[in-house]
Formats: sequence, structure tokens, C-alpha cells
Amino acid sequence: MSEMPLGEFTVLDLSQGLAGPTAGALLADFGAEVVSIEPPGGGSQRKIGEGSVLPNVSRNKRAIVVDLKTEGGTDVVHRLVEDADALIHNNRPGTMERLDCDYETLSSINPALVYCSITGYGESGPYRDRPGIDPLAQAMSGLMWTTGESDRKPSRIGGPTIDVGAGIHAAFAVVTALFHAFRTGEGQKVEASLFDTAASIMGNWYTQYDMTGDVPTRQGHAWGTYAPSGAFETGTKPVYVATPFQAIWENLCAAVDRADWNEDSRFATNEARLENREALTDAIEAEFTNYEREALLDRLLEASVPASELQTVEEAAYDTHLHERGTVQRVEGVDGEEVVATATPVRFSETTTEIETVSPTVGEHTREVLEDHGFSAEEITDLFDASAVSGD
Repeated sequence: MSEMPLGEFTVLDLSQGLAGPTAGALLADFGAEVVSIEPPGGGSQRKIGEGSVLPNVSRNKRAIVVDLKTEGGTDVVHRLVEDADALIHNNRPGTMERLDCDYETLSSINPALVYCSITGYGESGPYRDRPGIDPLAQAMSGLMWTTGESDRKPSRIGGPTIDVGAGIHAAFAVVTALFHAFRTGEGQKVEASLFDTAASIMGNWYTQYDMTGDVPTRQGHAWGTYAPSGAFETGTKPVYVATPFQAIWENLCAAVDRADWNEDSRFATNEARLENREALTDAIEAEFTNYEREALLDRLLEASVPASELQTVEEAAYDTHLHERGTVQRVEGVDGEEVVATATPVRFSETTTEIETVSPTVGEHTREVLEDHGFSAEEITDLFDASAVSGD
């Protein structure tokens, strides 16, 4: 048993894609034995983005292949559930019932089981049967409506924000339910959904509309409550600058030797700057282009102005700060080549997390896991012969 905080727990991860596997990876980060149970051919996380998802969600897991469409495959999951503490899946409502792996069935085998369902819209409500993926949750929640430039169509957020967010919520729910089960011996079913996650991100916008009746508008890279904010060109590469308070605006003026902006009636107050945002942007960029980005950032940061590089994906992927902190690491991919992938983005003073293994091949640990969970050699041979399981 691992000495890590979750080292005494076993989690069966039947999920595919990104949200569910993210939840499983977070639990594995802190010591849980996470067994990724994939269908024949492997889960979709192996195929999305030419396989780029897998190294980011497979860390510290063991991978087995079980065909749940066979009687023998269902029996394997039932046997594994006997020793498991939690199970994660992201099938649409009704699917797990058809596979005889629904909560009622599995909790009758193991009453202490924590059963986590991750769906597009939840297991109740008018939308429960709709297929759900990240951009649909963005679209339905209003998040997409508030994203992008005001004179263009709404934009999807570039990264899979909702998938990752739902995975984080699911992992938190599983740990909470495991704590309850540890204290009481009582398992339970917990749910996370993409739509619910997206709605939680939009909470302040919902409240603002309800309070004022004002519909939030798309603001592009800027922010509608203060100015200047947004991306600005320099003499070399762009920067992002934010001035949420008047004192910060005054610091910006001092940093680039433009105290005269404070005397300009168009820029003297935040209200004036918002009304004259276009003229303000033109003035700032005309000044900023006199500096190389690094020199300008030195000035702004020395003056305590919130500013940063506007990095490309290439620049961020190799950012020395992220690599030094271990948030981004080089790991071994499925083909044996090193690739860049993310690790746990949180730090503990007493608990260490490491990427010990990543990107297992399809079914790499099938035989090993079955042996560890009490299947006899004869039973394992029969399961392989019946194609109920496959792999190594």
C-alpha cells in the first residue's frame, strides 16, 4: 500500500475522452491505485488530437482491456468492484444499466462503493439524453456568448476548459465521498456534468444579469469594467496588461514616463478611459512600440503593474517557470519518445507527487491487474480465450 494520502484506495476508471480520465489522473497523483478499464482497441483518449490527450491523463494508472459487451467482461468488472473503493464512468444515461454496471447493481456487490458519473448534462433534467461535449457546454451555458470579439460570432475557449473543470469537480466529489465512506462504511453515487460545470463558471454573469438586466457583451481580449486592459503591441512581441485600480493606472503612466496621461481628461479616470478606450489603446500602443517587450515588462513589473508576455502555445509549452515547478514535464509517450505533458498543478508542503508511469499501451496491465485481484491463472486464460479481456 502506498504511503500517499489516497494510497489505500482503488479506483476503477471506465471513462474515456478527457473529463473522466482527468479525474482519474488527479486521484492517481495522490496515490490511489487507478485501473483504467478500456474497451477493445483502447479508449478515445488514445485517439483525440493524434494521441496528445493520453500523456496528460494516463499518469500513474494501470491499463486493462475489458469488453463489457460480453458476459465475461461484465463479470470481470463485478469481481473488481468487490475490492474497489470508487468507480468513474462517463457514459450517457442508460448505458451503464444496459451493461449491468449501474450504481444499483454495483452497490449491491459493494455497499461502500463510491460511484461517479460524468455526463454532458447530468442524469436528470430535460437535456439528460443529449450527447454532451465541451464546446456544447460552453455554448449552452452562455460562456461562448461572452467570449470573442463583439463584432464577430461567439468563440469557443481554445482549451478544453469544461472537460478539465468537470474532471476536477468529479475528483473532488470522489474524495469527499470516500471520506464519508471511510467514516460510515456507506458508499454513494456522485455526479458531475459538463453543463453544470460550465454554468458554475458563469455564476457571476448570471447574478449580474439578474441584478441589473444587463446582458454581458463579448469583450475580446479586454475587460469591460476597467481600462486599459488587454493585449498591446510592443516594438517586438505583444504584452497583456491589466489596470483594475486607479493607482495601478498611475503606476503604468510613471513606468513609461507618461505622467501627462493623468492630466488628459480622456484618461484621468476609469470611467473616462472606458468611454475613450479606442483612443486610449492607440495612445498606449504608440508608446509601447518604442520598447522591446522584455524592456517594457521590466519597467511595468518594477512599477507593480500586472503585465505579462502574451505567449504562443510553443512558448508556453517550453516555459522555464512551468518546467522548473514541474507543472509541465517531459515524459515518455506510448511510442517511447519523450513528449511534453502536464502534471499535478498544485503543491503540498508534506505530500509529494510524481509522474511514475505514463501512457500505458492498450491492455498493458490486464493480466497483472487480474492476478492482483485474485483471478486464477485458469480464469485469466479463459477470459482471454473468450475475448472478454485482452492485452498483455
